[in-house]
Amino acid sequence: MKKFHNFKHTALSIALITGLSGAALSTPNVQAAQAGYTNYVTDSVDVPVRRGAGYKFKIQNMLKSGTPVKILKVDEEGWANIEYTRGGKTRTGWMPTSVLQNQPIAAERLQTQIDKTNNVEEQYLAIKQELDTIKERFEIASTELATFKQDKYELTQELNHLKDVSSNAVALDEQNQKMSARLNELENQNAIMREQIDQSEDVIKRQWFLTGAGVLLLGLLVGRFFRPTSKKRRWGEL
Repeated sequence: MKKFHNFKHTALSIALITGLSGAALSTPNVQAAQAGYTNYVTDSVDVPVRRGAGYKFKIQNMLKSGTPVKILKVDEEGWANIEYTRGGKTRTGWMPTSVLQNQPIAAERLQTQIDKTNNVEEQYLAIKQELDTIKERFEIASTELATFKQDKYELTQELNHLKDVSSNAVALDEQNQKMSARLNELENQNAIMREQIDQSEDVIKRQWFLTGAGVLLLGLLVGRFFRPTSKKRRWGEL
């Protein structure tokens, strides 16, 4: 049914070109051609614009396929009074509604679709490039993160080692303080013992002195009181 309609539409357009009678155009495209709306010349062939509503009127201009026109009014026989731009001027004329449609021609729609497709493709390529950049940044960030993790692990190990060393240092410091206190105690005891020794030496010296003095005194006394009696010398003996 659709193919038949397209064939009929093409046949009607060809009939306009060949100048066939208006009886062949008994089915106007009223739905596509309504007053107050912008329509487009069909994409089948170039269509003539006439000075009046009918094939008996002279051709005023030939509009190329896809030319936008504004429908001013539509008569009962299916002729549309149109307004179009030609040579920078606004003109009016008549053409059958059967050669008008309410959307751009297929070529323009195709070009529009191609432009949209190209735009989408450009956006896709831009997004893909951005995605590749993000992937590259992600890989760099992953590498840096792995490096940071390794550095963190090594720093954690060093910190634990320093904690162990610090704990050992604290223990050594405590031991050193204990040993220093013990050493001070021993030095104090040594000083006391030296003082006691010195005092003992003084006592011993005094005792020896007293002993010697006593022995000497005893000797003198013994010599004094226990001297042996000597024989009496004769007169004249030495």
